[in-house]
Amino acid sequence: MSKSQSIPSIFDTLKTLSKDKLLPVYLLSGDDDFLISEIATKINDFAETLIESDFDKESFSIDKSDNFSSILDLAIAFPFGTGKKVITVKNFEKVSDKKLLSEYISNPAEFTCLILTNFGKISSPLKEPFIELANKGFLFETPKKDTRGLVSWILHRSGELNFKISEENALLVAEIVGEEKGLIEMQLRKYSDYIGGGGNIDAETINKLTSTTKEYTVFNLQDQIAAGNKSKALEIAYNLLDGNYEIVQIITMITKFISTVAQVHELAPLHQNDFAAAKIANVSPYYYINCKKGVRVFSHKRLMKSAQALLSADLMVKTTASDPKTIITLLLSEILS
Repeated sequence: MSKSQSIPSIFDTLKTLSKDKLLPVYLLSGDDDFLISEIATKINDFAETLIESDFDKESFSIDKSDNFSSILDLAIAFPFGTGKKVITVKNFEKVSDKKLLSEYISNPAEFTCLILTNFGKISSPLKEPFIELANKGFLFETPKKDTRGLVSWILHRSGELNFKISEENALLVAEIVGEEKGLIEMQLRKYSDYIGGGGNIDAETINKLTSTTKEYTVFNLQDQIAAGNKSKALEIAYNLLDGNYEIVQIITMITKFISTVAQVHELAPLHQNDFAAAKIANVSPYYYINCKKGVRVFSHKRLMKSAQALLSADLMVKTTASDPKTIITLLLSEILS
């Protein structure tokens, strides 16, 4: 593996899920624990269709003190049945002597599918066994955890659930629900059930269906912040905290709202239409139009004040044991005073 060589996407593993293409070794790495676990399950589920004895499937969650060589010994031992053997090893990042894998992958057992999950980016990709893993096509990595990567996952998962969604509407889902894939997954399944196989979901339906998951959405909170309505904003924020939202998520969403309002100010002299401006701001047109409502309330001076308040709130979360409702009260009071 050269310095210029990139690690293939974890989604590429799905192309190998056939009897003739199944790889003997998969090492799934990256910062997206949810996606790593999801793909590992897909590989495992397919590989299990090729085994003929329940004794030929094993799963380990490894620690630094565990003997990894014993797992490799198990991998080269013949299966009980005449089919495949499937071994899943979680937390490969904790294996103390990773070079033990080098000898195995030089001549892996053809009857074994060894699935290794490495939660976190590979710290030394130019060292063994990662060089050999990459050269043999056994090493995969999750996409970068950013908005683009999240949208890519939503598009991919929607296809698996047999409905269509545009990139703009995938971005809208991320903006409403947040970055937690588990919560997004629940929404995508709801959309699939609602529109049926092969259907196309639009922004109106997304807003209608997603709003029913809780009394308020973050869009409701943003609307009240944009209007300068502190009491209503606090009511909604408390409701979100009582539901599925953590204080960090709410601060992140308010930060995105404030930064987008700042971009609305910056882009105003360019006289761009909302769709073009939204593309520059890297948000959905629906979200951009929503943020435009905040321009009247949030002058440049108030935006600077809000940025400082958000920084203070983030610091309070990380360095104190303050109650989340106290933190959000101080934050919204500072932003909207």
